[in-house]
Amino acid sequence: MGGVKRIEHNDKILAIVISPPLFSELQQKNKEIEFFTPNEFPFQMGAHRWQKAKKITEHFHLPFKRLDNFPVQEFFYLVSGRVRIDLYDERENDAKVSEIIVTAGDAVVLNTGHGMEALEPSQMIELKQGPYRGKELEKRFIEKAAQ
Repeated sequence: MGGVKRIEHNDKILAIVISPPLFSELQQKNKEIEFFTPNEFPFQMGAHRWQKAKKITEHFHLPFKRLDNFPVQEFFYLVSGRVRIDLYDERENDAKVSEIIVTAGDAVVLNTGHGMEALEPSQMIELKQGPYRGKELEKRFIEKAAQ
């Protein structure tokens, strides 16, 4: 699908970008819902295309009993602007291995080390796992020499 782009390196998905053409592609396939992340990802990202009066039965989500070595991912939805995202691979001494440009309307799940730069004034929404543990326990910064 042209509305979904997977950025991969050495058999690892680094990021998944979903762009607005996705919804017309779902319509062409006559699909109401489709997920684009592998089942084992901590985030499950999908797109819904519903007709008027579509209903989902009321429900709660059951909590996970236990999570060990749970990978951290982040989700960004770019409301406006243009942002470059540099992607890094810790298996290659934190080397930069790819970059993507996201624009207004794009959504991306990040599954690897990354840096970001606004290429123009931008607004975005971020979603990541919680609870927040404090900066010192949340991030490991990439050494500039590794680039």
